[in-house]
Amino acid sequence: MTAFPRYTGNCPRNVAKDAKYAIRSGPNGSVVALVYRAKAGERWLATTEDHPDLVHMVNQVKLAYGSSHHGPFYINEYKQVLVPVGPSTEYYLAGEYNRPLVFEFEGKRLSGDAVDLRGRGLQPGDEWEGPHPGIPYVLAAGGKDIYYEVEVRKNVTRRVQLSAAIGSEQAARVASLITRYKGWQGGRFYVNEWRHMFAPISQTGTWKYVYLGRLDVENGWFPKPSGIG
Repeated sequence: MTAFPRYTGNCPRNVAKDAKYAIRSGPNGSVVALVYRAKAGERWLATTEDHPDLVHMVNQVKLAYGSSHHGPFYINEYKQVLVPVGPSTEYYLAGEYNRPLVFEFEGKRLSGDAVDLRGRGLQPGDEWEGPHPGIPYVLAAGGKDIYYEVEVRKNVTRRVQLSAAIGSEQAARVASLITRYKGWQGGRFYVNEWRHMFAPISQTGTWKYVYLGRLDVENGWFPKPSGIG
């Protein structure tokens, strides 16, 4: 049986069903599935059969450390496929996957690219109409740093700050891209495998997702996770 490294980087936890991908059973075998929350309260279940290699990668991990195949997975901004397994939700690294996920649903094209449902490109500040799968990060209160938290052992978490990775001044510059729309109070935002950033923002008493721009991981971001074991 193939062994996979345990992933100890930024692991999504307690996220909604539409903030993750999943492997499901389809009419002709396993498929990659996406839950998309459309306007008017509709929930679309979009699937694609175009990624058998990705299906195999995820299912290998599920079978190696769980009781069955299928289930949720994530792809981070470094194209690493993260697979949660078991009742205690341990994460494993299945490998890297570079092909973009694109779903077709009732004539609409769904992907993590920065376009609306009509295929028009987005600018920072526009409403994010794309799917919600992504890796969550937090803009710190005050708007000058970004962090995520990892569980180092039972009932113990550790905060990992961008300023510790690239310095306070550079971290503040990156954070300013988020602060422009999230505000100084901070809060959660997401980065998807296309390296696009989006966040839930309250405007006029209602919440909507807003596009924040594309992340430049080469010039100021957390390093590619290598602390796995």
